[in-house]
Amino acid sequence: MRPHLLPDIHDWPVYILAKNRAEFVDKVIQDMEVQVERVGAGELDQMLSKTIFQERQRVKSNPWKADPPNESLFFKKLQREYNENKESHDSFQKNKQTASRLIHRYVEEISGSFNIPTFQFARKTLTWFFHFLYYPINFSTFSGIKKKIERLEKCMIINGQIEVVRQLFKDHTIILVPTHSSNLDSILVGYMVDTFGGLPAFSYGAGLNLFDSEFFAFFMNRLGAYRVDRRKKNQIYLHTLSTYSRLLAERGVNTIFFPGGTRSRSGEVEGKLKLGLLNSMVLAQRNLLQRRDPRKIIIVPVVIGYESVLEARSLILQHLKTTGQEKFITKERPSPISEYLHFIWGLLKKSSSVYLTFGTPLDVFGNIVDAHGNSLDHNGKPVHLGDYFKREGEFVHDAQRESIYTKELAEAIAREYKKNNFILPAHFVAFSAFKMYKEIHNQQDDINIVQSPEEEFSLPLADYKVYCKKLLAKMMVLQNQGKAYMSDRMLQDFDQVIEEGIRRVGVFHNRKVLMISNMEIITEDLIALYFYYNKLRNLEDDLKDIAEEEYQSLM
Repeated sequence: MRPHLLPDIHDWPVYILAKNRAEFVDKVIQDMEVQVERVGAGELDQMLSKTIFQERQRVKSNPWKADPPNESLFFKKLQREYNENKESHDSFQKNKQTASRLIHRYVEEISGSFNIPTFQFARKTLTWFFHFLYYPINFSTFSGIKKKIERLEKCMIINGQIEVVRQLFKDHTIILVPTHSSNLDSILVGYMVDTFGGLPAFSYGAGLNLFDSEFFAFFMNRLGAYRVDRRKKNQIYLHTLSTYSRLLAERGVNTIFFPGGTRSRSGEVEGKLKLGLLNSMVLAQRNLLQRRDPRKIIIVPVVIGYESVLEARSLILQHLKTTGQEKFITKERPSPISEYLHFIWGLLKKSSSVYLTFGTPLDVFGNIVDAHGNSLDHNGKPVHLGDYFKREGEFVHDAQRESIYTKELAEAIAREYKKNNFILPAHFVAFSAFKMYKEIHNQQDDINIVQSPEEEFSLPLADYKVYCKKLLAKMMVLQNQGKAYMSDRMLQDFDQVIEEGIRRVGVFHNRKVLMISNMEIITEDLIALYFYYNKLRNLEDDLKDIAEEEYQSLM
């Protein structure tokens, strides 16, 4: 367990922000109002008109419990106000006032806080929760918090560039950008970086839908979360959210956000990322450089590796319905109460692990950042960030150029995801089993395969092991090339790798994802197997490119 960098919570940036919340909210509003001032009369009129229409439609067709009170009345009044503005001789000025009211509402909705007693209570509660989740119930369940943390450290593991990140934390602003596959991700990353990474709590963006639960809302409102409503696609809201994120970074508040935007429904590690909040980091870096502030915005890709994702089946069904459309006909039926009881029993009696793999720290242009905070190009030579924003020696705002920087940053993050997609035995056996079955049925696409009866899925154990040995040797080649990252558990006795993987993949599901029966590899849940296969799908092309002579010596 690493010592805390800032043992006193009062020194944490997220607490200092909360202490000055009102002043920060005013700063976001003022910044947004400056942006509105720069917009032409016609453009502002169009933005307001479209925003009010979209928001009234949203309130009517897709309301959430977590929505601010009196939304329908607010937007009804805003519509009336906008209509009156159009009749005014000074409609532009009136529209700016209307936009300001809307911005006030959005900023208050987005802004969170941080409460020390709540955080300390959450620390203890989450220790109990994760111990319950990752360890079977036994005598250790009733041990003290310290013993629980010691045990959790063995199954909630941080690896990768964590020590470099700790060193950079002292002088720079750290932005963690994890992969996203579960509703647990926010609290899990927050808990692990605090408890096992020794880093102060991060501010983080949480989907507004999570605030539907009063229980979770109580904690998230007091633990540094700011709300993100993905239903809102209008320009005013998106600019407000981006401005909030940018000003957090400029203030030195370390932040977690998921650049994939939402959970990966397919189970794949994200390859295409949302650019909005990443672009706000580019803008924040430009502003810091213009103010001659030496701090860098450091982007740290983080890959979350679960052996079992609680929502795996529901997520992959959503993915299949979206991608397969009329080709995918779900076989789902309502689950009997016995299945829920079986699931709870599984949580009580089974154990699992989760890994956070910290990738290479990057600057906002996708350059590698070393432990001393130096940005290095692909040849390892130092680069000066100010040069990216200057023209003829002067800082200039060039939206098109900065959008290109944002795309390059997103591509660099995606490469880090792929390279640091930590391979566990559970991932390996699911990937190899589905891949082998696909190759046997090479005339069928994935949609057809996952809809075939589970009884038809069968692989001779001896053939499967031969296939796995070949695949493992290829993955070792990729690791040697820096294109893959395998757990040490992949290097244990081969039969142990297969046994452990089959036992632990999707361990919390009611139906076994993989099992051995009569010397055959079979599944009770082909759709869930497909979800876990997708975890390593981003290696497919690289595996195809490996020549036989490259891996034969490793078999």
